[in-house]
Amino acid sequence: MDETPSFKIFTDPSWRRIISQSREVFNDLHQNLETNSQTEIIKTETVNLSDQCLDANQKYIDIIDNELHIISADNENREKLQVMLQVWKLCQIIFIKSSPSGTLLTDLQEWYQTTNNIDPMVQAIFSSNSENTEKLHLDDKYWICILLAVAQGRIDTARHLLSFFPIDKAPVVRAINELLHTMPNLSTHSHLSLFEFKAKWEYWQKKCVQVLTSENFEGDDNGGMQTICKLLCADESTFLSLKLMFNNWYYMLISYMSYANPTFNISDLHMSIESGPFMKEFENELDEFDAIILKIFEFDVDVIVNECVKLFSNNFFSAHFLNILHLTGKLQLKSEIDFGSAFREENRLPIQEQHLIEYSLQLLSAAWSPSLLSLNQTAFDYLLKCQMDETGIELIETYLERIPLTEISQSEANKVFYIAFQYGLHDLAFSIGRVMQMRALKGRQYGDALTWNAKIKDCSFGNILADKIMEEFFQSNDLKLLDLTESLVKEIIYSDRLIFLNKYREFYRLAYLSSKSERTENLKQAIDLLVHLLQVPNLIPFKFKKLVFFQLHDLIDQNVFNEDQLFNVLKSIQLYENRRRFLAIRPISGEVHECSLEDENSEENKWKSLFEKLSGKIAENFVQNKIEF
Repeated sequence: MDETPSFKIFTDPSWRRIISQSREVFNDLHQNLETNSQTEIIKTETVNLSDQCLDANQKYIDIIDNELHIISADNENREKLQVMLQVWKLCQIIFIKSSPSGTLLTDLQEWYQTTNNIDPMVQAIFSSNSENTEKLHLDDKYWICILLAVAQGRIDTARHLLSFFPIDKAPVVRAINELLHTMPNLSTHSHLSLFEFKAKWEYWQKKCVQVLTSENFEGDDNGGMQTICKLLCADESTFLSLKLMFNNWYYMLISYMSYANPTFNISDLHMSIESGPFMKEFENELDEFDAIILKIFEFDVDVIVNECVKLFSNNFFSAHFLNILHLTGKLQLKSEIDFGSAFREENRLPIQEQHLIEYSLQLLSAAWSPSLLSLNQTAFDYLLKCQMDETGIELIETYLERIPLTEISQSEANKVFYIAFQYGLHDLAFSIGRVMQMRALKGRQYGDALTWNAKIKDCSFGNILADKIMEEFFQSNDLKLLDLTESLVKEIIYSDRLIFLNKYREFYRLAYLSSKSERTENLKQAIDLLVHLLQVPNLIPFKFKKLVFFQLHDLIDQNVFNEDQLFNVLKSIQLYENRRRFLAIRPISGEVHECSLEDENSEENKWKSLFEKLSGKIAENFVQNKIEF
């Protein structure tokens, strides 16, 4: 990942919450779509594709909105999140919710109201004049609040504020209030056709012109009443004169269109931008955000997402938004571009997949510390949705291969292993397991080594590991070494050595760790088990066979062997001696060096003692039972 820039912003707690919640929405959306596509009979309650995508997009918006309510005012991410929220809401209106002939008034007014909320200003006026509301109209912010309310289409708020203006001072307030009261509203007149609503609007606006030209505005010292009336009449010069109040061209444009053509659609908006004076009025004050808003109104997806990547310094917005557009069929794939990542050269990807990949690589860059593997898994979820030539899977494999296994903990390595296994990268998962089991063995962490070996079923290494554990046990008599296999009984059937190790653990516990009340019975079971192990060809490694035989030394005196068991043990010893003599003539690698715990003389004496005890016990049983040959 060396070529990928660092995106430490994604390790910030606020961004981590946004990323985690967005991942859930992203996965749920794709899972629902896949489920619906596999269902032969579409149920009546199944939400259609556009509604599902719109719902998901709204959830993305709500996630950012909720986070802005949580984080502090001085959080370094707050400003960019606010801008992203504005852009995302506007993109939803223009690209997802609207149709070419659909009206935009209600949605754009709501966007204007939420992105430039005047409620705090209104509340401040009432708070500062709570003891004497008769002087409310004298407040410095009084007329600004009313004009903004009218500009945003918040007619009820404007009328409420106007009700505090003394009628006897300016009787024209009655006429203005009546105009506001009778203003046609698209939401309340939804039963009308657009033609009928336009006719109703034109009739009402003629009344506005009539009030403006015939009414006496005496007492309107600040000119507020007349300005309201001019706004209602859609007087262009009045809107331009309120430049400081609007503060930017797009608020002014939306407000003007609300009164000049309340049934405007996206085409009308384009024409107004191109021919209207509002952009020119602010042309010396435009910034990156203004350029993005303009491109949204111009329906230029490519420029929008690229500018947003620059503005927000990441692909979070572009990846999610383009994915929604692609799923709804509203993204033109003609804008495929070259993907210049170090992972894929000379390859062309659809634009939505490019941004998904770039966002994933940014997450992986932030998660290069192995302690942030949750970001890795999040990135992988997005990469898996890149279907072209299995690009996503290839990138996941490349990333996992680069994780330094020598520098991460066992639990982190375990997560990496299961991620590889989950995504079908079985060769990589096996390779990870081999590295980790070897690392554990070198560190004498036999439990971890055995766990890794059981996961990947590496028979050859399992034999080496079993030999090492047995050797350690015979040297230390530490039962914990044998107990390592206790929880892996079913998992270790792939290795004879590990099976022997587990069976030897059972024998040892029965023979030496039983309670007094159960000792006799358990001892018989231990002898049965040991004799059975000795009879199975090649189950007990040759290097440990003599040490296993030595376990019989004390058990023979317990009088728990029957005649058959004694003969079987003697037969096993004879076979062992034959093998030993053969290896002395023709050595075989791995079987020549026997595990020895004592010096050669002591061991030879012990071996003779065992043979004598065994022979004596057989002779004793022969006399007692009068066995005849």
